[in-house]
Amino acid sequence: MTFRLYSGDSNVFETQQLAYRCPTAEHPDLMPFEPTEIERWLIVGGGGFGREVYHWTLGHLHSGDHGGSVGFLDDNQHCLDTFPDLVSLWRGRISEYSPQPGDRLLMAIADPAVKLKVGEHLIARGALFASFAHPKAIISPDTLIGVGCILCPFSVVCCNVRVGNFVSMNIGALVGHDSIVGDGGTLSPHSDVAGQVELERGVFLGCQTVILPKTKVGEFARVGAGSVVISNVRSHSTMMGVPAKRISWNKTDDAPLKKAA
Repeated sequence: MTFRLYSGDSNVFETQQLAYRCPTAEHPDLMPFEPTEIERWLIVGGGGFGREVYHWTLGHLHSGDHGGSVGFLDDNQHCLDTFPDLVSLWRGRISEYSPQPGDRLLMAIADPAVKLKVGEHLIARGALFASFAHPKAIISPDTLIGVGCILCPFSVVCCNVRVGNFVSMNIGALVGHDSIVGDGGTLSPHSDVAGQVELERGVFLGCQTVILPKTKVGEFARVGAGSVVISNVRSHSTMMGVPAKRISWNKTDDAPLKKAA
C-alpha cells in the first residue's frame, strides 16, 4: 500500500505559514518523501486515535520492510498495556523526548488544546513532523496542508482550502471549497464543513456535525455530535442541537463575530 506522507524543510509553528503543499508537477521540490529516508517513526499519543493512526499509516513498517522502526510517545507509559501487539512499541514520554536525526513524528492527539501545546513544545525542541493523507482521502491539488496533519480514509478536502498545522480529519470528514481550517482543528468522523467556512484555531467538531456555508466558528469552540451550525459561533463556546445553540462558554467577551469572507 502506498501512503502519502508530506515533509519539507520549513517547520514553523504559525497559523499563517503553511509549510506543506500537496505535490504537483509545478512543485517537484514538495513531492512526498520516501519512507526509506526515515530511520524512526514516532506517533505522538498512544490513545485510541494514536492506535488508529498506527494501523492506517505505519503498521506495515512494523516488520522493518522499509528500513524504519515505529513507536509511540505518550506520558502514560502504560497506555498500550492492554494491546499485546503494541505494548512493546512505547518509546518514552513526550515530555522527555529528545529529537534524533532520522526521526519523524505524526501527531495523533485528538484534543485541540492538548495537541497544540504538545506540538509547540516538541517543535521548540527540534522535532520534525510529517503530514499524512490516507490513499483513500480525496484532496484537491490546490490545497495547502500544514505541519503534522492527519487526513484519514475517505476524508475530502475541496478546492482552494487552507488546512493549518496539526489538523486531524477523521473518517469521512469533508471541508468544502474556499474554507479555512485553523491550527489544531479536529474534525470527527463524517463532520461536514460547507464552502467558505472559517474554523479558527483549536475548533473541535463532533461526529456528523454540519457547518453551513459562509459561517465562522471561533477559536477553541466545540460543536457536539449531530449538531447543525447555521450562524457564527463565539470563541470558546460549546454548541449543541439542530440548529446548534450555545450551552456553555469559557470567555466573557460578547463581541459578535463577523461573517467569514
